[in-house]
Amino acid sequence: MGDDLGFSVLGPVRAWRGGRELELGSPQQRLVLAVLLLAEGRTVSGDQLMDAVWGQELPRTAANVLRTYISRLRAVLGAEVVVSVGDGYAVRAGSCDVTELRMLYGEGRYAEALALWQGEPLAGLGGDYAEAQRARLTEQRLTALEHRLGQDLDEGKDAVVVSELTALCAEHPTRERLRALLMLALYRTGRQAEAIGVYTDTRRLLADELGVDPSPGLAELYRQIISADPALGRAPIRQRAAATPAAQHVPRQLPADVADFTGREGEVEAMVEALRSGETSALVVSAVAGTGGVGKTTLAVHVAHRLAGDYADGQLFVDLRGSGAEPLEAELVLGSFLRALGVEEAPEEPAERAALYRSMLADRRVLVVLDNAAGVAQVGPLLPGSATCGVLVTSRARLSGLTGARQVDLEVLGPVAALRLFTGIVGEQRATAERGAAMELVAACGFLPLAIRIAAARLAARPNWSVAGMCDRLSDERRRLAELRAGDLAIEATFALSYDQLDEAHARAFRLLAVPDCADVSLQAAAALLDLPEQEAEALCEALVDVSMLESLSPGRYRFHDLLRVFARSRVEPGADAALDRLLDYSAAAVANRFRSLFPGDLRAELLPTGACEAAFDPAETDALLSVVRQAATRDHADRYRLAWIVDMLTDVAPESVAFRHTLDLLVARAAAEPRAEGLARYLRSTLSSADREARRSDALAASDLAQGDPYVTAATTASLGVHAYDDGDYQTSVELIRRGVDIFAGRGDRGAQALWLGMLARSLAAADEPGQAVEAARSAYRVHAELGGGTPRHPWAPYQLAVTLQAVGSLDEALRMYETAVTGFREIGELDWIGTAGTRMADIHLTLGDHARALELAEQGLAALREADDEHWQGKALMILGRALTATGQQERGHACYTEALEIFDRLSLPEADDVRTLLAAVHAQL
Repeated sequence: MGDDLGFSVLGPVRAWRGGRELELGSPQQRLVLAVLLLAEGRTVSGDQLMDAVWGQELPRTAANVLRTYISRLRAVLGAEVVVSVGDGYAVRAGSCDVTELRMLYGEGRYAEALALWQGEPLAGLGGDYAEAQRARLTEQRLTALEHRLGQDLDEGKDAVVVSELTALCAEHPTRERLRALLMLALYRTGRQAEAIGVYTDTRRLLADELGVDPSPGLAELYRQIISADPALGRAPIRQRAAATPAAQHVPRQLPADVADFTGREGEVEAMVEALRSGETSALVVSAVAGTGGVGKTTLAVHVAHRLAGDYADGQLFVDLRGSGAEPLEAELVLGSFLRALGVEEAPEEPAERAALYRSMLADRRVLVVLDNAAGVAQVGPLLPGSATCGVLVTSRARLSGLTGARQVDLEVLGPVAALRLFTGIVGEQRATAERGAAMELVAACGFLPLAIRIAAARLAARPNWSVAGMCDRLSDERRRLAELRAGDLAIEATFALSYDQLDEAHARAFRLLAVPDCADVSLQAAAALLDLPEQEAEALCEALVDVSMLESLSPGRYRFHDLLRVFARSRVEPGADAALDRLLDYSAAAVANRFRSLFPGDLRAELLPTGACEAAFDPAETDALLSVVRQAATRDHADRYRLAWIVDMLTDVAPESVAFRHTLDLLVARAAAEPRAEGLARYLRSTLSSADREARRSDALAASDLAQGDPYVTAATTASLGVHAYDDGDYQTSVELIRRGVDIFAGRGDRGAQALWLGMLARSLAAADEPGQAVEAARSAYRVHAELGGGTPRHPWAPYQLAVTLQAVGSLDEALRMYETAVTGFREIGELDWIGTAGTRMADIHLTLGDHARALELAEQGLAALREADDEHWQGKALMILGRALTATGQQERGHACYTEALEIFDRLSLPEADDVRTLLAAVHAQL
C-alpha cells in the first residue's frame, strides 16, 4: 500500500497516493506526521512527539490527543505506514522528499536536490520544533546552493553565476563561502578590481558586525587574486585552501576510506564546513561520540579524506584504544606524531614533547584524527596550538570537557540509509528481490551500521541463503548476538569493550535497567529497579548515558538501543526477578495512590500496598506498566491475581487503550488453571468498550462462573450482567442483577463500590419506569461519594451519574448543573471521552428545551472530544444529536450527512441504535 505513497516536507507538509493528494488534517496533526517523516523511519517516542507539538504548553490531555492524531493518520495513510514501536511511532513506508534530498546531497547532485524545494519547509506549522527544523532545512538548502554554485564555477559558468551570487551575498552578507565564490567568479570574468572590492567590503563588514577578521581561506583567496595566481584557473574550488608551504615531511596517515560509505550527509557536510572554514583565533575540534558499532571511525575517516586537500601539510591518525583495557598514553602518541613530522629524536619529558609537537604544527595546515579516545585527559596533550590545524576526535563517551569542541552525537542510520548500506554489500538484485525482508533485517539490527555490515557480509558470503532466512535467525533474541558475527567482526565483542570498563555498580545498573519489557523507563522506575534513592539512580543512569551505553530521551527518561538491551540481558543477572518485582511494587503503589485519591472508601485500594511509592500514578505511564504486567504474567511463579488487580485499578485511573485488551487476553490465557485470576481478568475484559457486545457478555458470564468465593468479582460480574440486560432493553432484569451486586458490596462494607453501582442502578430504575426509586438511588450514591470525599465527591462520576438519572426522569435544569460540575472534574483528570459524553448529553437536554443553538454548540464540542478520544460508540450518539439539532434549524442536508455517518458506525459495531438512525434518515428523506 505504501509503494505509491509519497510525502513532502520541503514546503507544506503533503502526501500523495497514486497521484492523488491526501487530506492530512489540522496543522498539529500534520506536525505529528512531519516529526515522524523527519525521523526517516526511526522510532519517535510519544514524549518526543508531544514535546514537538506542544513544547512547554503541554495540555493535560496531550497523550489522548496524540493517540487521536496517530489514529487519524493511520486512517488516511494506512496502519502499515504509521506503525507503533514500543511507546513510540514510526513511518515505515512511502517515499519522502527529505530522504531523497539526503541521497542527492550524498551523491553531489545539488541541482537536483534544490529542485525538490517547494517553498518554505514545514510551511504553515508553528512552534519551537517546527521553527528549529525550518532553520535546519533552510541552512541545508543554502549549503546545497553553495555547492551547486561551486560546481557551476568548476564547469566554467563564471559569468552566469555572478548575478545570482551578488543577490545571495546581499541576502547573507556574513556568509564567507558565498563571498569567496563571488570573488572567484568576478576574477575569472576579468573583473579583478570588483573581486578585490568584495574582499574589502567583507573585511569591513565582519569587523563592524562581528569583530572578527576574514577566515584564512578567504584571506588566501584574496592574496591569490591580487597576485593573479595562475592556480585560480579552472581547478575545483574545494581544492583551493589556505595553506603554508609544505614541510619536508608531509604525513599521510589516514586509513583507506570505505567504498560503500552511506548516509550521514548532514553530519558530513556540517563537519566538513566547520573544519574547512577555519577560524582566526581558535582551533576547530569536531568531537564525534556514539555507541560501539554506530560508525564513528568510518565517519571520521570519510570526512578526513574529504578534507585532505584543505590540509596540504598532512594528516595524522591514531587509534587511541580508548574502548579497550589499556588506552594509549598521550606521551607515546606524541612520540609517534613527532617522528611522522620529521623529528628524529623526541624529548623524554612529556611536557617538552607536547610543546615541540605544537611548535611543529604552528602555522601549518595539518588535520589530526584522534580515533577511539578514552577521555579528555588523553586527548588534551594531542591538540595542536595553532588555529590553522583541525582536529577530529571520536569516542564512545561524550567529551563534554573538551572546551570549544563541536559535539556530534552520532545516532543509528535512518531506514533508507540502512537499506542502502545493506544493498551495497549484498547487491541490488538480491536486496530488491526481498525488499520487505531486507527492511526487516536492518530493523532487527537496530539500524546499527556495524550490525548491518555483519549481517550483510554473512549473506554475501552465502549466496544460497535468503534474506528472509537471515531475518528468522535474528528474530530469536537469545541467538541474535551470536548471529551478528562475521570473521573478526562481532557486535557482542564491540559492546563488551564498553561493558568491561564499567565498575560493578554501573555494570549492575546496566543489567537491571534492561529487565523490563518497555521502550523506556522513568527515573522513578529506574530507582525501583536499582533499589536506590532517585538521586543515586540518576547519577548511575547519567553516567551510562555519558559512555553511550544508555540513551536519554528527555530529562528523567532512559532507554536502550535494541541490540544493547539484548546484550545487557545476555549478561547473567541473578537479581532480575527481584528487580521486576520492585518495579511492580512501585507501580502498583502509585496506581493505588491515584485510585485512592479518586475513589476514597473503595476497598480495592487496600489490596495493593502503598509503601513503595508516595507519588500518584501518571497515566502517561499506562502502556509501559501494562507491558511490565504482561512480562510478569509469563513467569512460572507469577501472582496473576495480583496482576489482575493492578489492571483493575488502572482501568479506573487511566484512559482505555488497546494495550489493556492485549494485557487481559494474556492474563486470561495464562490464568487458565487459576479460577480467581481468570475470573477477575475475564470480568475486566468484559468492561472494555473496544470489545464487541457478545464477547463482553460471554466474558461476564464466564467470570460469574469462575468467581465463586471471590465476593468482589461475584458482585462486580453480577452487576455487570445487569448492564448487559440494560443494553438489551430488559430493564427489570437489569434492576434485579445490579441491585444484587450492590447488596453484596454493601454486605462486605465496600461503600465506594456500592456508591458507583448505585448510580448504575438508578439509570436502570429510570428506564424501568421507576422515577422515584431512580432519583432516590442516584442521590444516595451521590451522598455516599460526598461522605467518602470529605464533603465533596472526589471523582466526577458522582455528579455525572446523578445527572444521567435526573435527565431520565425529566429534572433537566438540575441535570444540566450536575453535568457542568462533572465536565469540570473530567477536565481536571484528563478524561476526554467522558467530557465528550457529558457534553453530548447536555446537547440532548438543550434540544429538548428548544435551545437549538446551544444544542448545536455542545454537540459539536462533544463530537470533537469523542473523536480525539477515539470513542466510536459515543461518536455515533453525538452525530445523532447533532443531526437532530441541524434538522431542527432547517439544515437537512448536513443533518442527513450526520445521520449517515452515525448509521455507518452503529452498523459496523452491530449496535441497536442503527434502527433509530434509520428512522431519522427516513424522516429527513421525506423533507428533502
